[in-house]
Order: sequence, then C-alpha cells, then structure tokens
Amino acid sequence: MVKKTPHGRVTQNQCAPFLWNWPKPFVFLALFVVVGCTGTPDRIALSEPVSDAAVQQIYVAAGHIPSPEALDVRQDRNARTQVVRYSVSVPATHALGQIEWPDSEVDARTDFAVVDVDRLAGSEDLLQAINSKPGDEVAVFVHGYNTTPSEALYRYAQIGHDFNIRSPKVLFSWPSAGLPTGYVYDRDSVLFSRDPFADLLTDISRRTDKEITLMAHSMGAHLTMEVLRQLAITGRRDVLNDLRVVVLLAPDIDPDIFRAQANAIGKLPDPFVIMTNRGDRALNLSAFLNIGRQKVGDLSRAADVAGLNVTLFDFTALADGTNRDHLVPMTSPLAIAVLRDLVDSDRRGQLDLSAFEIGEDGVIRAKPLKGNGNV
Repeated sequence: MVKKTPHGRVTQNQCAPFLWNWPKPFVFLALFVVVGCTGTPDRIALSEPVSDAAVQQIYVAAGHIPSPEALDVRQDRNARTQVVRYSVSVPATHALGQIEWPDSEVDARTDFAVVDVDRLAGSEDLLQAINSKPGDEVAVFVHGYNTTPSEALYRYAQIGHDFNIRSPKVLFSWPSAGLPTGYVYDRDSVLFSRDPFADLLTDISRRTDKEITLMAHSMGAHLTMEVLRQLAITGRRDVLNDLRVVVLLAPDIDPDIFRAQANAIGKLPDPFVIMTNRGDRALNLSAFLNIGRQKVGDLSRAADVAGLNVTLFDFTALADGTNRDHLVPMTSPLAIAVLRDLVDSDRRGQLDLSAFEIGEDGVIRAKPLKGNGNV
C-alpha cells in the first residue's frame, strides 16, 4: 500500500527504490510510474501567525512567484523578475531537516505557513531592505531540479531555520517545471535564467554594503556556475570579489563542463565548497541519462577538481536513504548537526573539523555517526 504525506504527496523514497535495481532499458518506463508518485507541492498556505512559531523572512526574486494558487508549468517562462518578501512560519513542532506540509487546512502550530506577504516594487525596494538589515552579509540560495517556487520558498525557510542563518535571505527561484519528467525543460530554464540571476548578484554587489554567501543545490549549481562564468567574461570581476563563500550542494554538472566553467571564471571565490555524496541516486539517474557520465555531485576524489582551489566534502557516510539521498546536507538531521556546528565554529573564527576525516587526497569526509548523533 502506498503511503501519502500531507497534500497527498508520496515521499520519493517510498516509491522510487525499486527503480535503481532495474535493468537500464526499463528505467525510462519506470520514470512515468515515478511521476505519479513524486509530484511536489506547488502552492503556499496562508495563515494567521502563532506565538510559539519561528518566522523566517525570505525575499524571493522570480519570474513566477510562490502563490496559494497552483502553477501551470505549461505557461511561458517570465523574463521579468518579480520581488516579494514572504514571512514563513516554522512550527514549534518542527523536525530538523523536514518541511511540515499542511493537510487540507493549514495549522501554523504544526505546519509551515506563510503569515505575511509583501510585494515589493522591484529591485530598488529589495536593495533598500537588504541595506537596512544589520551585518555585512546576505545569503542567496538557488534551488535545484524538480522544484516549484513554493517548495523552494519552504525549503529555504527550513534551511534558514535549521542552520540559524541570521543574515538577510534571498531566494532566486528559476522556472523549474517541478516534475520528474521535466529534466530537459529545467536544463533549458537554466540557460533562460542566466541574465536575471547575473543582474541580481550584480545589484546586490554594487548597490548594497553586503558580501554574498551563495548556496546552490543540484541543477541550481549548474545555473550558478554559468552565471559566475558570465560575470567573469563580461568584466564584472568586482561582483565575483564580493562572493564571501560559494557552496554547491550535490551539483548536477558534468565534470568536463564544470572544469570549463571554472577555467572561464578564473580565480574562484575562496572558499569554494562542493558537498558530494557517492550514494546520490538522483545524480546516478542523471548520469545514466547522460550516457553514464558521473556528475560533480557524486565525485569523491580530490583529483577530480585538482588545480581549481575547491574544498571537497564527502557526505556519503551521513546518507540515510530519504529523498534518494539527494538532499543530505539540507535534510538529514545527522548532516545538519555537523554543518550547523561548522557554521558556528566559523563565526568564532575557528573551523571545527572533529566530525570529519581529512584524507591524504585532501577530501574532507564525514565520519559515520552513531544512533545518538555522536561520532
């Protein structure tokens, strides 16, 4: 019997594991079965705030913004970037790494909910809002493949809450189809989104007093590398210099393309971090669709990025089987515990790597964690 989550959504690990042991000729047929199992939520839920919930303010820059109404993915992509501030309520009952989607009726005591929406006039209002916040940093997040605007909003609220991100948070939501069968559509959307994302980073760099922490997941990492390349070849090195840190989570990029992008960028932002997982089944499928070529997100050898001044983290030991092990750094409680400690250590000026082993090849590998969450 198939189990459903709120909204009738079936979790990916409940429907898909059988797929990975099938002969390859049957994988394409199986994808159509998986589509019926893995539809992602495509709408936000509005609610009155509750006193014991935590609220994350997320500024969204997107052609199609998160909405209480379902998004028709067949509509044309929107080249005009809209900017909206959302206040997302995270319930006191929140489980680390999860998004608590509501049933038919939202309850902010137990569910993620949007408690306030403020449509901004455009980039001017966004830049003023960023400048008005304390601190010297803004955190920008780029979502991955098969992600609707609403899911991207809730995911960034989860990340902001669980990782205790205190700086202003900006989500660049590019037009993913939000469908497992939308892989080619999403790859085209990456190309479509390069100019607006490059312009957003340029505005933040040149018109605010903040440096940028840039995080990107999956195919969003491919978009990020394309945009960094574009900034370099169009003479916007000053924008690249304002990138405090770049973190690519499970990047869905062919290694040859990644190296070509990095060579075009030239000097990469420092630190430049890639978080990989050799058991990432979503990237395994992506590799199969690409004649079996491995992706950057499941690399495990420093030689694969030799000469690029990249720090490679291997989170294979922390995979727990959920979400096809494609969201490990963002959703696994064990991985979050490690990464949040890294963030706190960095704020103290000391990087605590006690939960990792640094191999002779320079790869920083997470140690397996015991059931109590300790190494």
